[in-house]
This record gives sequence, structure tokens and C-alpha cells, in this order.
Amino acid sequence: MKYKFEHFSLIAILFCFIASSCGNQKFLRSHSLSPEKPRKRVFDEYMVVKNKFNFLKQNYKIQEDFDNLSYELSSILQQSPDRSLIRAFRQWVYHLNDTLSYPYKYNKEHKAIMLDTVERKPNGLQKWLYNKVGSGPMILDTALTRRTAESMQRFLNQKSYFNAEVSYDIRKVRHRAIVTYNIKTGMPLLIDTVSWLSKDTLIKEILEDIKGLTVLKPRATISSNNLSLEKKRLTLAIRNRGYYNFNWNYIVIQADTANAVKVNAHKKSMFNKNFEQGEPRAKIYLEVLPFSDTSISHPIYNICNVYITPNDLILKAHQKRVIKKDSFFVVERTIRDRQKILVLKGDDIIQPKDIIRKEKIRKNGEKIRWVERSVPRLKKVTLNSRNDILPGDKVIHIILRKIVKNKKDEEANVKQKKKKYYIRDKVISDAVSIKAGDLYMYKGTQESVHEINNLGVFRFPRIEYVPTPNGPKECLDCLVKMQPGKKQEFGVDFEVNNNATTVYSSTIGLATNIFYRNKNIFKGAEVFEVSVQGGVDLNVNPDSTTKDNLFAQTVNLLDVNFETSFYFPRFLGFKFLRNMFKMENPSTKLSLGYHLLKQSSDFQISSFYTKIGYEWTKGNEHAFKWNPALVNLTLEPTLDDNFAKSLEENNLPLYESLKASFLIPSMDFSYTYSTPENKLKGGAWFFKSYFEVSGNLVYLLDKLIDPNKKLQFLGVDYSQYFRTELDIRYSYKLHKRHSVISRLMLGVIVPYGNSEGTDIPFIKRFTLGGPSSMRAWNLRYLGPGNNVSSPGAEFQLGDLRFEFNSEYRFMFNSWIGGAFFVDIGNVWLFNSAYTDPGIPLQTPKTGAFSDKFYEQLAVGTGVGLRVDLSFFIFRFDFALQLREPEGYRYRSDGTIQYWNFDPFEIENRHKFIIAIGYPF
Repeated sequence: MKYKFEHFSLIAILFCFIASSCGNQKFLRSHSLSPEKPRKRVFDEYMVVKNKFNFLKQNYKIQEDFDNLSYELSSILQQSPDRSLIRAFRQWVYHLNDTLSYPYKYNKEHKAIMLDTVERKPNGLQKWLYNKVGSGPMILDTALTRRTAESMQRFLNQKSYFNAEVSYDIRKVRHRAIVTYNIKTGMPLLIDTVSWLSKDTLIKEILEDIKGLTVLKPRATISSNNLSLEKKRLTLAIRNRGYYNFNWNYIVIQADTANAVKVNAHKKSMFNKNFEQGEPRAKIYLEVLPFSDTSISHPIYNICNVYITPNDLILKAHQKRVIKKDSFFVVERTIRDRQKILVLKGDDIIQPKDIIRKEKIRKNGEKIRWVERSVPRLKKVTLNSRNDILPGDKVIHIILRKIVKNKKDEEANVKQKKKKYYIRDKVISDAVSIKAGDLYMYKGTQESVHEINNLGVFRFPRIEYVPTPNGPKECLDCLVKMQPGKKQEFGVDFEVNNNATTVYSSTIGLATNIFYRNKNIFKGAEVFEVSVQGGVDLNVNPDSTTKDNLFAQTVNLLDVNFETSFYFPRFLGFKFLRNMFKMENPSTKLSLGYHLLKQSSDFQISSFYTKIGYEWTKGNEHAFKWNPALVNLTLEPTLDDNFAKSLEENNLPLYESLKASFLIPSMDFSYTYSTPENKLKGGAWFFKSYFEVSGNLVYLLDKLIDPNKKLQFLGVDYSQYFRTELDIRYSYKLHKRHSVISRLMLGVIVPYGNSEGTDIPFIKRFTLGGPSSMRAWNLRYLGPGNNVSSPGAEFQLGDLRFEFNSEYRFMFNSWIGGAFFVDIGNVWLFNSAYTDPGIPLQTPKTGAFSDKFYEQLAVGTGVGLRVDLSFFIFRFDFALQLREPEGYRYRSDGTIQYWNFDPFEIENRHKFIIAIGYPF
């Protein structure tokens, strides 16, 4: 018996609701009314249905964004009704499972609506539906409304609108209330000038040195946010110059409105860009207070010793620091001295021995200096004893380890110790940027914790500072503590989707990713990873009449990728490349893999690949990935004779790609830019570009060896092409639990040189469909263009790609949410051996790109459920085809039906998807 899976979830929810409501009615029928006198209901309650903001007319024109200001004010509302798209459903769930409040009934004896005093005990399901899924009415409370208006006025005062006025009006219609907040901001208080004061001469020099990057610029508002940002900026800058005990309580900011310059209002013109409205001004006096009543100067601290405990919490703050037998000294040994010209920007610190050669101040106030500094070439050496330290050596780190003993309970030798140690000394020393003898810097603490975390082999790294017991008074001992993490890791990911092809046949797609990691294989934070990615398309109702073996009957498509790789948390290569690209957090990855693709008994393709690549970042927004050497060898496919004939007749692009072997020596580069997501409201961008060039170096070598003969490897020609992809995403947060995310993906691949006039390797062509692309279509079932796919040859490829996806995501609570989505896209062929050169004007079912490409776009839509379990997200999507470029069927008048107006009448036009993670 065949069931409609799409109705199952709705039937289950309705059954739960009906069962819970019937249980309540049964409970009420089995109990009589309380002997207490019923209370008569007074209809004096009103439900808040809407909040409005009415900005009153005033002479001052607000310079802020009204939308952002309204959104900030809306976050202060204490009585906000549910404004989600599913509020009717949530209110229905709330009232259906409302067993916690007293119901009202009509009392025949008193002829009035009175309170029913029978208490009802809810079950667990009703509590969960009532509290987590349902949303009740917001009853008007004038006390909360008054408090909201007062909070809005205080908020505007903090934004420098000190003359702001907020009142409210309540409109009541049929027990519904609309609250209108009348807002008059007045003029904000702006900054006239800023004076930097301090009795500490060294602090005064620091203030003068960094004042160019201040947030408190003339004509800026004196808001609490700007003042907090400035105090935070100054605190970090001062603490990065050795002031360990400094905090922002030493910073005092005062405003003087009496002596500020008064500015008259004048309109903006072509020759005057400043738009003045006569806002009041104030002089700002920013002062750093003395250290104490008895000392004006703030103490400057240096680092005396740096103790690193990579294995356990051996050293505690109250313990006496004693150099143990198994302690190691990391020293910097000077090889040769050299002078360099360095460029210092922003908060970069000038050292006492630096010689300033040039200074420049940018328009934004940032000061740039060119300084000459002695930068000796150093070599790190690990020593087991103080006796091995040479006179010119500088001890920067002391690594403390547990005492290692052999089986006889005797002190182990050096070889036995190294086997027991969790990580090498140099690796952990390179991750800690704090060095003995340096000035205290708060930035060094953050960088060291970040670098230790990036190693991926330690847990809970933390850094503490304590006064040194035997050194000078203004000297600190740095204690770097961490715990070894799990060395080995194993994980599994999976995806499930369903596709009904006919009434009697359907397939289930399964995809999984199994991986094993050894995160410290060479005791240098190197990661060894083995992963197996596999996907299989199974026939639920296998046809034994057309297939001769069990595998061909049950398996429609098998896709397996095996890869082993080594990951090094450092740059392995020429040092000038690291300096040229200004790499931050560089890493190196070596990979070797095998890929198998088998479609039933029709064809089988095998390929081997290897690559060496580098990854690095620049700041928090820019990421780079470069694979200078990537080689792929695709062996000659094995084709079934009947399948080959069917491909040649129905899917020529795939047939051309499958009839030969390919050698792909390529190089690729990708750049990713992302902006941080706003937690409350606002947008965030994600941009990724990918470029791949194949065969250029081999082509030059080919021409040098023998210009009249093509170079081959094991009888296989090398491919030469250019491939690029663009991935642009924008997410806009409408509310804390509501957001819209859109993605645009473009791609093109062009053969040239040795591959000109031949076909492109099919593994480099573009495909659509699957759980994270066009979700209403199976993987590789869409396109190219309006080409009609033939049963058994659904392996659609393209040279050009266009795809647009958009989702509206919302959360019912902190861990359950939903989504509405739409997918638009297709792939096309371009300048191939089986189409005419150029862009043809008419493409009768050839799949080639044309000027009418917009008429060949596929459209899909659907709804989804998201279950956020913090460490991963379960995704359940129901996708439905709205438009098929090749058409669904012929109408009675002979025309083709392209739009799917009967979603469940046409077979094979909807899918269920179960996956982990968001699609994008």
C-alpha cells in the first residue's frame, strides 16, 4: 500500500492536538463545578495588536537612518505581539493547549459569562506545545507601556538626544489596542573639540600619538556608545605598551557646553558640503587620572620569565617556580645582525632603539611611520641545562614537563623522553609570541591563545601573569597553561533524499562522509586524515527484467571518493612567497585521492589525483587558498554498448566526455571575503571567487621539447582550459529569529590550446541538483538548457552555470525553526564540438546557451524544518518543481506545459530531503 509521505507530519500533529484537546474535555466532564460562587467576568482587557512609532514634526532633520533607529526602539518594547508569518498557527496551538489559565463559560443560573474554577492538569506534550510552539495574545498593561516610553527616552538620551520627549497614545477598538509612541528627538549634542590630558608624561605622549584614530571627532555625537568605544580603544592601546594594571576606570570624559562654539544653521550647497542645523556643541576633555594618590606615573611592566606547561597544570600561581630536571630552555641565538626599514601603522608600537626616517598622516587621522630597526636573524635552540646556554643567547621560554621515567623507575634518557612528550618544544614555542625580556603587551596574550588554539591539539589554553618573586618590582612571570586534547577523531555525516520517478518506481539517495583524523601524528600539530565520501542512488522497486545482476537492479548510481591527506599548521615552501602574500595563519596540505563513479552496469569511471596547497588569512574577513600543483588522471571509462549508443543519441555532451581519458595538470586559486553577521538586525556579505588554469606549464614544456608533436603521459593527452566560479551570498537579519539569505552562483569553463576543438573533461563541467543546489531535482538531472533527458542517461552537464537560491528562515524557539525557499537556475553548453561556434540564436533542444536563456530557467520551491542541536543542524526539506525547462507534457492544443500548476498530479516533481547543515 502506498502512503503519501507529505501528509504524514500534518496528520501526526493534528492527531496530537485532537488527543490533547479531547483529554481536556474528558477531564472537565468528569468533574463538577467548584462550590465557590462564580465570578463575573468584566470585559476590560485589550489585546495589543500593533505598536507604532510616530516621529513628531520638528525643525531638526534627523541624520540617522530611520529604519535602524526604529529597529533599536522596537527592541525596547515590553509588549510586542507576534508578527511572524505563522502567527495564526502559533495562536491556534496556544489556545488549543491552554490548560494553565481559567476558561470562561456561560452560567445559565446567573445568566452571565463567568469563570470556570475547575483546574486542569496538562500533560507533557501540552506544556511543550503551549510554551515552545504556541504564542498567546499580548494583553495591554498601561504600566508596562509607561515604562517602555521612559526606557525609550533614556535610550535617546544615551544617543546624545538630551532634549528628547516620548509620549504614548492608546487606541482601543473592539478589545484590541494599538499603541502609538510619539517621539520628538530634538537636536543631538555634537563634539566641538577634544582635549587630551594626563599628568603622567608618558601617558600624555601615548595619547598624542594615537589621537588620530579617535572615535570622538568634531561633529560626532556624544553618545554613550562612542564614549565606550573610545575608552576601550585607549585602554587597549595603553595596555599594549606595558601598562599591565591599567583599566578604563582611569579614563574620565567631561563635556563643557558653556565654552563651546555656537554654530548657526545653514543649508547644504554645492560649495559647502557640511550640512549645519545649529546643533549644540560641547568641548570634550578626556583625562587619564594618576595611578594613585601617592603616585602620578603608572607603572610599566616587563616580562621576566615565560613558563609553558604543555602537558598538564603543573605550575600554579601560588607555587614557587623551581626549574626542574625535565625543564627545557628555548633560547634565541643570533646568527647575524641586520637593519631593516619597517612601516608602522595605527597602533604599531615604536621601540626605544627605532630611528624614525619618515612620517605621514592620512586623511582619516592614521599616522604612518617608516622606521629603521635592528632585526637580527635568529635561530631557536632548545637546551636541556643552563650550562649549555652561551653568553649571547637569550632565554625566551622555559618549558616545564612531567618527569619521565623508564620501566625500572629510573630517569629516562633523551630518546625515551621524546617518545613520551606530547608535542615538540619548538612547535609550542613558536605558538607563544610572548618572550622573556619584552614589554608587557595585552595583544601578545590574545595572539598566543589564538595560535595555541589554531594548533588544534590543546584544550583550554590560558595565560596568567604573576609578580616575579626574585626580580624587580615591575616585572611579571607569564604562565602559559594548557591541556592536551584528543589526539584522534572519528566522524560521520550523512544526507538522505527521495525521488519518485513513476507510480511503480522510486529511488532513495544516500550520501555519507566518514573521516578519521590523527591531529598530532609527528608531534608537531600535523594532522593526518583519511576520508571516504560516498553516495548511492538505490532503486526501491528493482526491475529484474531489464538487469541481469543484483547490483545493477538495486544500485542506480554509485559515487565514491577516497582521500588521504597531511595537514601542516605552517607554510612549507619558499619564505619570500609568505612575505609577498603577507600570510597570516598559513598552513600546508598534501593530498592523494581516488574517485570512482559507476552508474549501474552502464559505465564506470576511475580517476586518481594529487595536490599540494596552501591556505592563509588576512584579518578576520579575508581568506585565501592556493593549490600550485594539482594533477588529475582520469582513466578511460568502461561503457556498456547499449548505453553508449543511447548516450550518442540522447546525451551527446556526456558521450563526448566519456569516450577518452584525460590528464589534467592544473593550478587553482580562491579568495573568500566575509563580513561578520549582525546579531540583532542588518546584513552580512559573503563573496568567494575561484579560478583554475590547466595545462599552461605543460604546454610550454611541450613546445620546448618537440613543437611538432603533442606531449602525452601514458598515452593520455593533457587538457588545457580556464575555469572560474563566483559565489555571492547576502544574509539580512530581519529580527533576532527571522532572516533572509540569498545566494547567486555563476560559472564558466573555456577550453583552449591543446584542448581547443576537443571536449572538456566531464569532472570539470558544472552540474545542478541535489540537497544543496536545485533541491527539487536529483543531482545531475537538470539541463543543459532545454535539453530533454533520456531515461537511463540522466547525467546532465554544462559549460556555463547560473543559479540563484533564496531562503526565509525563522525560529519557533531556540532550537526548532522553519524555512521557505526558492531555487532558480540551469546549465548550458558553450562552444563545444557538438554545437556551432559562438552563441546560437536558436537552440532546438541542443542545450546550448542563447540570447533566450531566461526562457530555459528551472524554478523550484519548498518548505523546510530545521532542528538546531548546537553542534550540528538537522535539515528536513520538501522541494517542489514549479518550472521544468524541457516541459512536463503536451496540452490538448499541442503546446508544451512548462509550469507545474498541479503539484501532486504530475509524477516525479517533488522530493524529500534529510541532511545535516544548512544548504548555504
